[in-house]
Amino acid sequence: MPRDRHEIEQHIDDFVLLFDNDRLIACAGLKDCQEGAMGEIYSLAVAQNSQNTGLSNQLLTKILAQAKQRQFSKIFALTKFGTDWFIKHGFTQMQITDLPIKRQQYFNHDRNSSIFFKKVD
Repeated sequence: MPRDRHEIEQHIDDFVLLFDNDRLIACAGLKDCQEGAMGEIYSLAVAQNSQNTGLSNQLLTKILAQAKQRQFSKIFALTKFGTDWFIKHGFTQMQITDLPIKRQQYFNHDRNSSIFFKKVD
C-alpha cells in the first residue's frame, strides 16, 4: 500500500532500513497494535534490482529482534503477495478474527489480503 512522505516521517522509528552504500534498498515497519502484545509488520519492500538476494530474510531477523525488545508476543502481516515466503519463515495463516480488535475494524475486505502470524521467541 502506498505511504505518503508525511506518514513515513511520522513513523520512521517503526522502520528497519537496509542500505547499499547510501542507497536505501529494503525496509519494513513494525507497529505496536497497543493490544495483546502484538506488532504488525507493514511496508515490507525490497528494491527491484535487489530482490532474491536474502534482504527480506535480513529484514525479518531485524524485525524479530525489535519485536522481542519491545516485548511483543506475536507479530503479524497482511499481504496479497509472498504468501509462500511467510509460511517458509514460520508464519501461520490466520483469520480476520485473530487480528487485534482495533485492526479488524480497519481491515480492507476489498484487498482480500492474507493474514499471517508468528510467535516471537
